[in-house]
Amino acid sequence: MTTVRVRLGAFAGGMLAWKHQRDAGKAGSGTEPSSDDVLRVIRFYLKEKGGGGTGWSYPDLLREGSPDEEIEVELEIEDSLWREMRAEAARQHVSVTQLLEHAALYYAAELDAGRVTERILES
Repeated sequence: MTTVRVRLGAFAGGMLAWKHQRDAGKAGSGTEPSSDDVLRVIRFYLKEKGGGGTGWSYPDLLREGSPDEEIEVELEIEDSLWREMRAEAARQHVSVTQLLEHAALYYAAELDAGRVTERILES
């Protein structure tokens, strides 16, 4: 295990925090995701790698930008999972922050579409 501080765009981070609170049946106003939320996103995104689903790869039109506001989240993450995330960011020619932002939005979209539940049931 290793401890890392990751940056995530405030919009994606707020969306994850809101979804977590909504799914847990809590009416909160927190705008920062928990480390568990971020780890869930990383695992889901990397697991989807072979699926080639629509929107999985980092979109070309966002390569030049970065979120205006970022939040930091401290993670206790397995070394192999962190290496895989860094390697995927390098493979897609983006920073870990950019890939994490994209992964969070991809995860939220898949949740809203109900495809995360479908995949869990198929497993």
